[in-house]
Amino acid sequence: MNFTTRHTLTVGLTGGILCGKSAALAAWKKAGAFVLSCDELAREITIRPSVQKKIIASFGSADRKQLAARVFTEDGSRKQLEQILHPLIFKEIKKRLQRSAAKVRVVETPLLFELNLQKAFDITVAIVAPEKVLAARAGKRGMKKVDFLRRYRAQLPQEQKAAQADICIINDGTLARLTHKIQTLQQALYTLSDQK
Repeated sequence: MNFTTRHTLTVGLTGGILCGKSAALAAWKKAGAFVLSCDELAREITIRPSVQKKIIASFGSADRKQLAARVFTEDGSRKQLEQILHPLIFKEIKKRLQRSAAKVRVVETPLLFELNLQKAFDITVAIVAPEKVLAARAGKRGMKKVDFLRRYRAQLPQEQKAAQADICIINDGTLARLTHKIQTLQQALYTLSDQK
């Protein structure tokens, strides 16, 4: 799998639950990058009738909340859902990236390292935040602590994502601060894309 092309820089963006991946992606878009979210693509794909049939056949329901409850509590369910969705998501990413002429393209990929996709990108970026900050964000969103911890612990530890990423951004402050970090990085990436 390869999402890179000549004369563009393709960034794989990852991070744990509530670390700010979506906010970072929005900041990148505002700074001029072409952006894609695997989570958004998954939502688009799961409403396709052919995909819903497969999900219902495997899980008895295509209801997002019911699926999420199963996926984050049963390892087998998660892998089964991934087998249905991931090939379709990757195909869609490739198709949309091919249509983009932007010099910097960012793909939010929550399971980037878990799926060993780092070589599919020119650069990988991990957004991380202290667990205490994440728990506070979960509370502000009305997420029960037990649900937050279940999802948090189901993912690759942030420390591992940070260690594997080419660039690590700590998002423990305000949205404005995160946006500034992304804008600064975007300028550097734009310069790098000219050298590719």
